[in-house]
Amino acid sequence: MRYKGLTIVLFSVVTFGFIFGFLNYHKKLDAMLGKEIVQASTGDLIVPSPESDTEGENPSELEEDVLVPSLEGLSKEEAVAMLEVLKLVPEIEEEYSDISEKGKVFGQSPSEGSMASAGTEVSISVSLGKDEAQTEEDQIIVPNLIGMAKEAAETKLKDDGFNVGYEYNPSEHYDEGYVYSQNYKVGAKVSKGTEVTIRISTGR
Repeated sequence: MRYKGLTIVLFSVVTFGFIFGFLNYHKKLDAMLGKEIVQASTGDLIVPSPESDTEGENPSELEEDVLVPSLEGLSKEEAVAMLEVLKLVPEIEEEYSDISEKGKVFGQSPSEGSMASAGTEVSISVSLGKDEAQTEEDQIIVPNLIGMAKEAAETKLKDDGFNVGYEYNPSEHYDEGYVYSQNYKVGAKVSKGTEVTIRISTGR
């Protein structure tokens, strides 16, 4: 009877120890798992910065194209200021002109109405006034080139003693390959060797 009681006591102690150890093991296991979950959820969390959407993008690529304004008749300072406001880069060429007052713009490229992106160079021809050293014999008259095919206009200008410049843009009124505009007015008297820019249609 004595041994039976001792056996029951031992069994009870062992059982209690097992249960206590089991519960303690689960408690530690839960704590460890909880810690790993927290570390994983915070350690792998990537918070994008406010600038991440635009990172690597060139600000100039976000700029919209602008319409090139008409600069002819403006002073050099006015034309430069207008281009800078539009973030276009003025390139000034000064030359004698019989048709334009000294200091005024009488030609430009790209032409009025063209589309250009920020940073595009716009060439403006600024008058130095009439070249008093030139005689009538040294001057030639600018012909009407509008409506002519590129090759015909080119030949005409070279035969008359002009240099030829080219500019290509779409045109609603002229087929591809035909001159729709020129930088000098028809009938203007200019020096031999003056560059006349012909604006050629790339189609509608």
